[in-house]
Amino acid sequence: MIKVNLASAASTLPSSSPFGSVLSGASGDGFVSNDVVRKEALKRLVLLLVGPALLYIYEMQNLPSKEAALARSNQTLIDLQTYNAKAADSVAEIKKFKEDEAIIESRIGALEKLSKDRIMEIRIMELLQTVIPERAWLTKVEIDPTKLVVEGLALSDFEVSTFLESLTRSVFLIDVNLLNSVEVVQDGTVLKQFQISCSLEKAP
Repeated sequence: MIKVNLASAASTLPSSSPFGSVLSGASGDGFVSNDVVRKEALKRLVLLLVGPALLYIYEMQNLPSKEAALARSNQTLIDLQTYNAKAADSVAEIKKFKEDEAIIESRIGALEKLSKDRIMEIRIMELLQTVIPERAWLTKVEIDPTKLVVEGLALSDFEVSTFLESLTRSVFLIDVNLLNSVEVVQDGTVLKQFQISCSLEKAP
């Protein structure tokens, strides 16, 4: 049988050896006490658990602040998302408003032009009724934005000349021209059929 002298073995092991401290507690007869082994094992277990325990305690102390910071970040994200959604709605509303505004301005412009054209037509019709000689009458009146053409009948050239001269003096008409004047017979009466063309003065 081989016998090992634990005491001498312990003395030869370095103190940093995991067995050195255990064997150093061996009794004089070479056997290690169970209490010594348990104490040494407990000491090492405690040393092993101290690090994780300290880390756990540190995390538990800082966890509420980290959770609060995370909650604030999430709330900030939600607020930004809500703001972006509202901003997108506002941009869409502004774009729609500008489109509607352009449509309304276009319609107003068209109405203003139509109103000016209508006023010009009314003034021209009033002018024609005012200056037409008693022995002349109109059979056709054409008015567009730039020109006036009238056709009618008169009893003589005098009425045609008088009507032409009155149109020439009008502030609404320019370039008054007698396009034609011919004799026609209606119901046995000889009449002068005339056609006059005028350019319209542009409204301010």
